Amino acid sequence: MQIEKCKRPTKCDFIGCNNLADYSFSTKGLIKRELSFCNDCLKGMYEEIGKLQVPKGTTSPFKLKQRLKKEKV
Repeated sequence: MQIEKCKRPTKCDFIGCNNLADYSFSTKGLIKRELSFCNDCLKGMYEEIGKLQVPKGTTSPFKLKQRLKKEKV
């Protein structure tokens, strides 16, 4: 799956949106055609997905070293 800039002017695929699409979403054959989104609809979709999926922070190696030092003492 990948999102890339539209090469041709196409209409946004969201119902009720009459803007031209800026980005296209491709699944490389799983969906028969690419889905196209304007900038506003893509931002709205990103915000809604962010409510469901919150990314977890990575553990820093510096904090790990500090924890190991505390355990040794």
